[in-house]
Amino acid sequence: MVLDDYKGLIERLIPVYDSEDFDDVFQMMTEGEDGPTRLQLKMELHRIMSPCMKAVDLRGRVQGECRPYQLNGREHWLDDVAINTYHKRIKTFGNQFRVGLYETLMNTRNNFRVMHQQGKLQPKPAPKVEEQPDNPLVAPLIRFGHYLTRNENRWQIATPVSLELPLSQVVNGISADLSYSGAKFKVPAAFNYKLGMTIVVRFPKLADQLGDPRLVKGMSYRILGIDENPDNDSYKWLRLKLLSDNALIKSVIDYGLSQSQNRTRHNHEDKIIQIRTRGYEHCFLKHSTSLPIFLSGTELTYCLLTQYNRYIWSHWHDERNQPVLNHLISADRLASLGKAGLKQSSTLLYSFCHEHDGKTFFYSAALPEMNAEQRRLFWHVGAQRDSWRVMRLSLQPIDQEDIDSLKSIAPDMVGKLSSLTHVGVLQDLTNEEAQQDYRLSVKPQLPSKTLQAFRHPRNPVATAKAVYFDPRPQRKEDRYLFDTSVILNADNSAPVAGQSIDFSTRGLNIKLSAPVALRRGDQVLISFPGLQKSNKNAPLSQIPYSVVRISPDYCNIQLTTGSGALAAQSEHFLRKLILHNENKLVMAEEKLPQGELLLAMHQMLLTRLKTVPYFAEKVDHKIRLKAVGCNFPPPSHVKLFSQLADGYNCSLEPLFRNRIKRMLAETMRPVEINQPYIHELYLAIAQTSGQPPKVEAKLLDEFRTIEERIAYIKQAKSTGSFMALRLTAAPVLSPMTALIGKELGDLARLVLHRARALEQELNSVIGSGEIQDVTDEVMIRLEIK
Repeated sequence: MVLDDYKGLIERLIPVYDSEDFDDVFQMMTEGEDGPTRLQLKMELHRIMSPCMKAVDLRGRVQGECRPYQLNGREHWLDDVAINTYHKRIKTFGNQFRVGLYETLMNTRNNFRVMHQQGKLQPKPAPKVEEQPDNPLVAPLIRFGHYLTRNENRWQIATPVSLELPLSQVVNGISADLSYSGAKFKVPAAFNYKLGMTIVVRFPKLADQLGDPRLVKGMSYRILGIDENPDNDSYKWLRLKLLSDNALIKSVIDYGLSQSQNRTRHNHEDKIIQIRTRGYEHCFLKHSTSLPIFLSGTELTYCLLTQYNRYIWSHWHDERNQPVLNHLISADRLASLGKAGLKQSSTLLYSFCHEHDGKTFFYSAALPEMNAEQRRLFWHVGAQRDSWRVMRLSLQPIDQEDIDSLKSIAPDMVGKLSSLTHVGVLQDLTNEEAQQDYRLSVKPQLPSKTLQAFRHPRNPVATAKAVYFDPRPQRKEDRYLFDTSVILNADNSAPVAGQSIDFSTRGLNIKLSAPVALRRGDQVLISFPGLQKSNKNAPLSQIPYSVVRISPDYCNIQLTTGSGALAAQSEHFLRKLILHNENKLVMAEEKLPQGELLLAMHQMLLTRLKTVPYFAEKVDHKIRLKAVGCNFPPPSHVKLFSQLADGYNCSLEPLFRNRIKRMLAETMRPVEINQPYIHELYLAIAQTSGQPPKVEAKLLDEFRTIEERIAYIKQAKSTGSFMALRLTAAPVLSPMTALIGKELGDLARLVLHRARALEQELNSVIGSGEIQDVTDEVMIRLEIK
């Protein structure tokens, strides 16, 4: 007889060994066996069910970490697999420690002898993994506007802990880290842990090391999370919240951190992740084409300028170079968009300019402000002009959550920003290639004077402060306060006297005694009679200047030097004048925005993205996507591109497939440009249940006719769904900003090598762009329902 053949039968008999009717059950279950076999089976059962007085010591016998456990009055050294096995099998053995349980613990699956017998210790050949081709159009998603911030110190320490569960079960575990209000422990998986369960935790080893008996009295914690370990099911991770007073654990953590030379690697990791995210955010801000605005009620307060949205700000200046954006974002429009209770709102705006009598007049209309006939007339008149613009204005209120976050980011700015009520984004959706789309319908029989209702008043001009997103000087040269007499000569007007306010080698700011009707770009002649008296040979008479800006009353004029030999002589003289009188001249300080103010604005903006930024790098002379930024929850087009990847990444392959050279390489060459390149893409999306979506994308100029484009849209809508996207692209000549440079400097003092690696990563970005969903605008202009 071989007992191994009867293992199953013995396992079924073990639970009934202590019962009164064991003999009857034994006779029934061994019916058909002969007498000697029954005798051997009973003898084996008596052996394995006899009490065991030995201690189990698995140190050096198993693949795993062993810890001391007090079980049945003895100290055993068990690993996680053995303690799991013990708690699973103890009830089978009548809640007594018997020989059978001892042998089971000595022969667990991770015992070296057992693994050797099963051939598991033999080195296995590494499986051949078929390498997937690296897709240069797949990039990781980065969550913008969200930072990992720890408000308390966290101590990474592996120390034994004793956990008492509600049913007086005691579990031995190991700590992973401790904080003032929580902890993370590694515990055996055999016990029944539940979310919300309250447990008592003791720290015996820390109590001995610190000589503090309070650590063994126990502190109450609540289980907030239970994390499984996919590679080893013998243990779990518990995330807990401290319920007891934290004074004791706070003093322990502070002492531990003061003794540690490597203070909280977790905090450094968090800081690195924060700066990396902000590095990409600042790169996006620096090259964004959208114009962020901040409102106090219906008053435009701030406009945030970036490298590639200046052209929007410049467009909304009249012939005097005075800002008139306040009339586009008028109080009436803001009143309808910013109604109380609305979490967000947006509208399409159409505009054009008209020159009359040397003055520039702006016309604009929001989509809800026009009926169908007025809209078609506005489109027909405006879309034939170079000044035609299509804009989208989006508005969101500033809520209490924003104010609370500002208290931690920029506490000094809370009072200054408390008057702000809304954050807005003005996006330019103009596309010259599609300008004729607005003239497809028949021009209505309305008189042109109908459009007078949409003409902007010329005054007042905007009082909003246009601040650059990064606190760095914008002036190309120093200016100096200087009061001297000047005479201005302009065509078709008599000479006008005035006084200078400030000057530089190539610039001049003057106040005239009488208004002079000038336009931006006009050429004038300036004489300095006061300076001329002190040096009669100096070239200070009839110097050519070009008008830069004129005040609404036409008395304050800002100018820059013109061209020609006389202008060059004048520049040279003024440079020498400044150099020789540098100690006497008072410099006109440039007012830079406060870093805290900008950080507060950034935080409010980056949680309200209206576009999806993407970044590119060049590896081995080939361009590839580096990262994609978005808010969470992601917009619909990001969800679509995530389905084409693995959820954590974003695949933009449908957009750039077979177009990498045209849409990435050529647009991101290191050449300075004033406006980003734009492309308009039309997506036909077919979705099959359980399958990744199929996306076909075509550029606007890939359609031969407008009729073909309309047919494509209708076909896409009938067989699936349609989406129109506007993509911008621009070179990144310098991704670093003053604020990020300062943060990297602070990080370098903590972990120099990580700061250098992060700086290299950010500097590897060669281009960036934005993806905007313009489906509604395309459908409206093509009048597709």
